[in-house]
This record gives sequence, C-alpha cells and structure tokens, in this order.
Amino acid sequence: MIQNQTVYKLKNGNKGNWELPIKETFINRVVDEEDLGGRKIKYVKGAKSIWADDLPDHLASQKVWFSKGFLFIPNSDKNLLEIAKNHSYNGIHYNLFDKKSLALKELAALKAKDEIISLISNSDQEKIIATAMAVFNTQAFDWDLPTCELELRKYAEKNPTKLLSELNSKTYESKYISALAFGKGIVRYKLGKTSIVWNDTTEGEILKLARGENGVEKLGELLSKRTDESEVLLQAISHKLDAKAMSLPKKEESIESEKDKEIAELKKQLSESQKLKSDNSTDFILEDLQKKYKEKFDKKVPNVYKNNADWIQEKITE
Repeated sequence: MIQNQTVYKLKNGNKGNWELPIKETFINRVVDEEDLGGRKIKYVKGAKSIWADDLPDHLASQKVWFSKGFLFIPNSDKNLLEIAKNHSYNGIHYNLFDKKSLALKELAALKAKDEIISLISNSDQEKIIATAMAVFNTQAFDWDLPTCELELRKYAEKNPTKLLSELNSKTYESKYISALAFGKGIVRYKLGKTSIVWNDTTEGEILKLARGENGVEKLGELLSKRTDESEVLLQAISHKLDAKAMSLPKKEESIESEKDKEIAELKKQLSESQKLKSDNSTDFILEDLQKKYKEKFDKKVPNVYKNNADWIQEKITE
C-alpha cells in the first residue's frame, strides 16, 4: 500500500503492458458464509458489486491494464481491489507489491554484502583461499590468492545473502577445515578421485568417494558428524597443521564474526588434544596391537589410525 494506493506488480521482471482478463472471468463467491461457487464478474467502477448477476446487462466491463509492469489501484476503488485480490491470476502472473517488504529485503542484501566484504577485507591470505575452496569447491583448487579474493567479491556482489547463509551454515566450519586440509596439502585426492588420502608417504585412505563426489564437501560432512572416527580425524588434521606451523586464521576482536570464534574455539580444542605419533612399529607388532584393540573395544581400529602402532597402544592402555 503506497500513498492511498494498492500496487500489484507483474512477476518474472515483466515490465510491459498487460491486460488483466476480466470478461468471461469467474471468481468464487461467498455470501453469508455460503459458498456459491464460481460466479462471473464485471468491473464497473463505482458499481454496487463486481458480480455480473447483480449488475444490469447493458453495463460493459471496463478493461484493466498493467502499465510498465505495475497496476496502481486507488484504495477508494473497492471493486477493482476485490477483483485483483481474488483473481485466479494473483500469485501466478502478478503479486502484491509491498514497498516496505522489498525495501527490507534489499536492505538485508546490502547489509549481507557489507558484512561479507568486511570479512574478506580483514581476512589473511590463508582464510581467503580456504573460504574460496569451501564455497567454490574443486574449481578453486588451482586459484591463486588474487583470483580467490576476486571470485568471492564477485559472488558476494551477486548473491550476498546466499554467501552469508553459506558462511553461517552448520557445516561451513567443517567444510572450512576440510578446505584448509586440501589447501595446505594435508590431504589430497587419490589418482582418479576415487578416495581422499593423506598427502604423505603412507598415502593412507581417509574416505572413499563415489564418482563425481566433491572431496571438500564429503570430508566436511564427515568432520561435522562428531563421531569417534571424525574426532580422530580432526586430531590428525590439527596435528599436521601444527607441524606446518599454520594456525586457523582470526581477525581482530572488534570485527570477528561468530563463525570465526567457533573456528578459533575448535582450533583451541584440537591443539589441546593429544599429539599423534608416527608409526614405526613392525608389521608383527602392529597386527598384534590391532587384534588387542578389537578385543577391548569390540570394533576395528579407525582407518586413519590402523597403521599407527603408538596410537593403538595408547588407546589399549587407557
């Protein structure tokens, strides 16, 4: 409702002139709570009703046009208001134009854009790269820093609320850590992208992938489950990140987002976790330890640690 007018707008960005069908149009009529079914209508400005049955036959229905995509109806024109509201095309070809709602929607998008640009502007190189990988997945693997920042800014320009929603999603934290693991060379795809493996001499398998599955997304999903296996995997990634002298990025407290705080807290928890040791055991000792682990816990050693004799020994003696 705008200055004593009710405004309807054509959908799908249609900005042309369009006639609202009224002749031979039927609208459901209810009288005293009794549903009379579909009844033929007429639009005669100032007439006593919109129903053809109530009006003289000689009165012709007036035409109603949308002009440049809009239909402006004075609030004093009760007949046209009733027709536009109850017409079967309402919601299909046109919608009520609520200027306040549109302003709020546009404002939210601008605020989201400002927030994202601030996050990008105040992030270090590692976070920009990891964020691009978390958002754009494998297509960002070969991007350099300027390309990552450019694509994030372009995406924020076109889809600010969508990007902000992604950054605030429950799985973003895990996808972010997954992207860091890929970006820092902690993990990599096995040839053929059939699985994710540790990027070291062991090439231990972390997660199998179906054809076409995205590694960053699938590893992020696994990390987000907080199972025994995922906790072990988080510890391993943290250990390897620490070995590379790389910490999860943070911004100044005044501009730090809630998501950054969550990531920082996770980093702190991971850093306090027990450091993992390398596996120097012989095959004989390893096989024996695996058997004892299964006897004690009634399950096999998690895949990521099945070849780590020191870790198995420690779990057994706990």
